[in-house]
Amino acid sequence: MERPPRKSGPRLSGPRLLLIAGIVGAVIAIAASASPGALDGWDVARGIPLAIILLLMVARLSASTRPLGPMARQLAVILAFGTVLVVGYSYSDDLNGILGRVLGAIVPSHGTEIAPGMMRFTVDDNGQFAIDATVNGVQVHFLMDTGASGIALSQRDAGRLGLDPKDLRYTGLFSTANGMVRAAPVTLDSIQIGPLSAGAVPAWVNEGDLDQSLLGMSYLSTLGRIEMKGDTLILER
Repeated sequence: MERPPRKSGPRLSGPRLLLIAGIVGAVIAIAASASPGALDGWDVARGIPLAIILLLMVARLSASTRPLGPMARQLAVILAFGTVLVVGYSYSDDLNGILGRVLGAIVPSHGTEIAPGMMRFTVDDNGQFAIDATVNGVQVHFLMDTGASGIALSQRDAGRLGLDPKDLRYTGLFSTANGMVRAAPVTLDSIQIGPLSAGAVPAWVNEGDLDQSLLGMSYLSTLGRIEMKGDTLILER
């Protein structure tokens, strides 16, 4: 009894090899021309996605037994998708900057980094400068108050930072619009607003009913520049 003929794997004919070479060359050429600085500044992290895309394309071409026409159309789609990924990764810093500007316009308290070490904020719907800062790794929503000598934390925010108001010593006395209020001194390990950071910043936990934490001069004085012009606030390192 004769055995059925054994199926052989796909053969890499001349046209198929040319198609593989063309696809590989196209990806490299597009990445080189579309990426900032061509391929000169590429590191291993940037080269890995490109290498994976190329390997997948070569494997697909080598294993396929489909006619070259339909296969070429399918691979054109893969090539376009891969090119978008490579170019998008190359411009990730620019895309992050655009996203930050859009978010800063939608959420004024988020701010926008307009230059290295420089943040811009716009007034909120109440005509105040609200600032989102990261305090000891926790996001805190502040109102900027240049008239305040220090940072005033509401009891709610103090609790979120792990400061139990009941365990604090309220040795300070401050005059507010609602009368005299006691406050407890604390030291915040870190405060960061975008690229602007400071460590070991003095603050006070307000014993009274403070609706919103206030960002005062104990942090603002660590900056090199504070400029308020109209509805715009500039903070610079």
